[in-house]
Amino acid sequence: MPEIPERQNPEATGRPLERPPAPARRVAALLAKLALAAVAIYVAWRLIAGIHWSDLAARLAGASWPLVALAVLFLAVRFAWWDLRFRLAAARVTGDRARAPFGFSVLLASAALNLLNPAARLLGGPLRARHFARAAGRSFGLFYGVVLYDQLVHQATVSLCTILAVAAVALASGHAALGWGALGVLAAAAAGLLLWSRRGDPSGESPLARFLARRAAREDSRLQRLYVHGQEAVATFVRLLGDRGMGLRAAALGCGLFLANAVAQWLVFRALGEPVAVAPVVAVVALGNAAGMLMGTPGGIGTTEATMVAAYVALGVDRVSASAATLLFRGLHYALVIAVGGPALVGLELRSAWTAARKPADDAKRRAA
Repeated sequence: MPEIPERQNPEATGRPLERPPAPARRVAALLAKLALAAVAIYVAWRLIAGIHWSDLAARLAGASWPLVALAVLFLAVRFAWWDLRFRLAAARVTGDRARAPFGFSVLLASAALNLLNPAARLLGGPLRARHFARAAGRSFGLFYGVVLYDQLVHQATVSLCTILAVAAVALASGHAALGWGALGVLAAAAAGLLLWSRRGDPSGESPLARFLARRAAREDSRLQRLYVHGQEAVATFVRLLGDRGMGLRAAALGCGLFLANAVAQWLVFRALGEPVAVAPVVAVVALGNAAGMLMGTPGGIGTTEATMVAAYVALGVDRVSASAATLLFRGLHYALVIAVGGPALVGLELRSAWTAARKPADDAKRRAA
């Protein structure tokens, strides 16, 4: 397993762990996210201003519910493939693969926490790592390294699919400059990363791996303060980065879950009787997901919807149809996360509390035996 430079290991250097951010900074960050969410919701509201709610309600009431149910199935498939990617990565490190129902429930529980808590990015990942670590009897740091890897792969795959989808739609709609420009930027970035990652050094570790390890170590400062497992997390992260077989599987599953999400939105349009083509739907869903990730609102709420409605209207979809399809699609997403992830979150936390309460008694029995 790759070693982390000594300067990143507080125990090796003897220096104290990094001090936590000042409360004022945490409060300011929280207020900034809440303000951003408020602005996004206001923008979404302005986009649908002037629409009669009766028209919107009538459009939603006339939806084909078998097609809506099929859309929900594709949303569930998206989460199942996401969980499979995580469990495959964890198995490459531990040698054991967790069961699908457990992984699926933990993923939805973390998604529910991301949606309900403004500090989502600080809590969702550690929660996932904590429950996997407890179930496997392994360290938290090992599984948090898998979380870091999964987050990086997810963001990279979504970014790649977004650029490709936008370029394809731009070329098909006659905006050749935009389409070829996007493809040119993508090709240049890919070539630069490829050349950079293959530059060797005496240690045999690529500059790209070192750069990502340093980024992971900095972002993992909270982990070091809480569990002092930052070194193991980053080592696991770098190990997975160097696993080409896992990289191919992660990319394939990432593209699959991306397409499953877009198909769900396309089915919602069909359920509403709107024959919108697949390519524009893929591009708009990609833009919405990218906006949700970049803006940092909890679960992408507000920013994703505003981006999607604006993009559909720009592509020629009428505002009522664009608003109805977006609200129904995102509503199904939120309903699935809350309906499955909420109870899963409560159940996992109760199970953890029960296990912690029984631990002293179990330890005493083992000592007596």
